[in-house]
Amino acid sequence: MPVDLTKLFQIDDDGKLFISPVIRDWAIVSSYGVNTVIDLEGGLDDCIPTVPNGCLYVYFPIYDEQLPDLARLEAIANMGAYLIANGHALLSHCGMGFNRSALIAGRILHRLGMPGPDVVERLRERRPGALFNDIFAEHLRSLTQ
Repeated sequence: MPVDLTKLFQIDDDGKLFISPVIRDWAIVSSYGVNTVIDLEGGLDDCIPTVPNGCLYVYFPIYDEQLPDLARLEAIANMGAYLIANGHALLSHCGMGFNRSALIAGRILHRLGMPGPDVVERLRERRPGALFNDIFAEHLRSLTQ
């Protein structure tokens, strides 16, 4: 499956939460109004702006296998939900934009009030092919209010 590096996938209805594969061009990201990036792949992004107070960049590399440390996962979801609720746009990205990025975006959607089963449905609707990792999908589906 070819990876489109020129677009982000909008997950919420307000244009504040996105997922994508690896990013190589900040101009694409900034065109969506994103000022917060959660990077889940194994390398730091070269294109992130370094202007003070310009971009919040969270580097949390995880494997696309088992769930990461749940306390850290919850902390990142809380931070992401807080920033989105306060008007910031956030991009969660990994290598291909299917599982790790969707796990974080799903946890953020849940923190914003969406039930787990709806989170999985939304992610799969907005990012075709998302959550083929059954462990991540089941984790999100199991989240209650």
